[in-house]
Amino acid sequence: MSNIPNRRDRRAAMKHAGLLKQKRQLPFSEWQNLTKEMLNRGKEIHEANLETWEKEKTEALEEKESSAIAMWKADGYNAKEIKMLREAWAILAVKDKDSWKTEKKVARKLMKDATELRNKRLSS
Repeated sequence: MSNIPNRRDRRAAMKHAGLLKQKRQLPFSEWQNLTKEMLNRGKEIHEANLETWEKEKTEALEEKESSAIAMWKADGYNAKEIKMLREAWAILAVKDKDSWKTEKKVARKLMKDATELRNKRLSS
């Protein structure tokens, strides 16, 4: 299910095919059964869309993180410092409204500490 249409598109297709007029003319019990089936199918489609979206978002974040790691390695960070930077990057990449300010402070401190460690190591 690579490209599943959303509800608006499905309703437009049903209207274009004349299914909504036919549905309106059904007896109540058949209309009710059809509505339940369509509701269940809509929930399945919604779940599939959510899974697809989450997968795409995860892949995009992983790709950004790997490019950031390559940049940090090129800048001269070692494994311990990169671990600190990855943690800071993870905090900043996914935002939570409730704790954003405190998390941002923690992430900035981690980045500052990693930079200080690198500078000490490279200067000596």
